[in-house]
Amino acid sequence: MKHRRNKVKREHGIIQNALLWLENLGCLSEVTDIIPGVIDVSHSSERRVVYKYVTQTGCKLLLKSNGSIQEAFVVTKNPARVQEWVEKEFPPDPPTTASQPISLPNQQERPRKKLPKVPSEPIIRSENKPSPRRRCSKKYAPGKAAKSISGNHEALNVADRLNLSTLKALTHLKKSLEDSKILNAKILNVKTRAKNV
Repeated sequence: MKHRRNKVKREHGIIQNALLWLENLGCLSEVTDIIPGVIDVSHSSERRVVYKYVTQTGCKLLLKSNGSIQEAFVVTKNPARVQEWVEKEFPPDPPTTASQPISLPNQQERPRKKLPKVPSEPIIRSENKPSPRRRCSKKYAPGKAAKSISGNHEALNVADRLNLSTLKALTHLKKSLEDSKILNAKILNVKTRAKNV
């Protein structure tokens, strides 16, 4: 009978790149046979051999390559020697500390643009204090304010865009709302008195 140099059984059923690893492992004199198991598919991009545990006739390994995982049973009388081989060929990754940020080589840090602060509600001045006219700087000229803001990345401040007539209209609206609120309260008060009588 011809002597079999390759100790790996069922070479056709081994995941990609793992056959070279197992043939390298088969060079150990302590290894008798290597029997690959069923292939499972995962989403991991990890490529390595992981030592799992000792079995009755040897030890169990986990092969990971190109998103596939496969078990391999190594027939040996010295599982510790197989574990040494795995640790030598596939050393564990050093743990990343929280203080060191993980940066990808393709990413470039871009400075963030500071947006101007816009108040949530415009400040309405009372009618007895007329608001002074603002000077328009070169940046915020009246002709530029009329242009569409979508093309201009620097948004104008809300107060800069409100002119005197808009402020007067808002003040008038506020006063009329307050008057109607007072009127509604009086009507409600009269109705409750009529019910009590």
